[in-house]
Amino acid sequence: MLATRVRATALLDLPAVVIAAGGDPYPALRQAGIDPAILARADLTIPAETVAWLLDGLAERYAIPDLGLRIATHRRLANIGVAGLVLGQQATVRAALTMVERYRHLMSDSLSLHVAEADGTATAMLGLAIGAGAPQRQSCELGLAAFVHLFRLLLGEGWRPETVYFTHSAPQGTTLHRRFFGCPVQFDSTFDGFEFPALDLDRINPAADATLASYAASLLDALPGQEAVAVATVVTRLVHALLPMGNAALANVARAMGRNLRTLQRELAAEGLEFRTILATARDDLALAYLRDPALTIDAIAERLGYASSTAFIRAFRTRQGITPGQARERGAGATGLS
Repeated sequence: MLATRVRATALLDLPAVVIAAGGDPYPALRQAGIDPAILARADLTIPAETVAWLLDGLAERYAIPDLGLRIATHRRLANIGVAGLVLGQQATVRAALTMVERYRHLMSDSLSLHVAEADGTATAMLGLAIGAGAPQRQSCELGLAAFVHLFRLLLGEGWRPETVYFTHSAPQGTTLHRRFFGCPVQFDSTFDGFEFPALDLDRINPAADATLASYAASLLDALPGQEAVAVATVVTRLVHALLPMGNAALANVARAMGRNLRTLQRELAAEGLEFRTILATARDDLALAYLRDPALTIDAIAERLGYASSTAFIRAFRTRQGITPGQARERGAGATGLS
């Protein structure tokens, strides 16, 4: 599993949100090795796995099932620094999503959004690449909300998806989901993402300023850390996005990257990797995350991960992990990452 990181400013409002809900976030932050002072530092990042355990642990401890969305309601362009200025000045959502990929190293390399278009509808599928076995609920909801914010930045605050989908089960009690997204939200779905009219991808942003966008981009290009993204990193993001939809075949990943199959295989080989290894790792990571949800049966998990049967899933999981999915579920029951 490739280590991924999240910009510290993504958690800028975490303490205030938890305190407003009657909790105390500071012991958990200290346990995670996070100094609250760094949350305002746009130049620092935090391991995505650490963030995942922190968010889900706090959500469970203080009964805040929509913690990720509560943080998202406070999100500002300042949360992503100069990169936010570049995104806000793009002429269309399609152009902005291209910029997200270009400057991912300055935001969060744990998130990706793959958009497919068919019959006038666009389906945005979220890819969340974090550590094996780390909980994904709050990170997923915060990440998906960030992309919805991007659409609203360019298309107006009144923009809303047609439907939002989450693979995890519905939370108990009253939450902000319907209010934040402004549309139906379906849980226990086959993918994390949202649907919207495909025309929205190319609607013109009236506030776009090409000169300002170009200037801001030049500032970003001059920052340290502007390195070519490893092919394996991009493939991993796409696999995480496409796997729950049953579309994580090598040919589909290559198509999404604008490469032919053999070219992608050669590029991966040059990095010492094979697609089947990346796919197996992604399946294990997602399996460990899915097993944390008691509402998901082994059969349902096997189907989401693209196995022909639950037997095939159990056999493959045991071969790589040394234990069965059921044993992994028992060991992980009740784990929150916080003592």
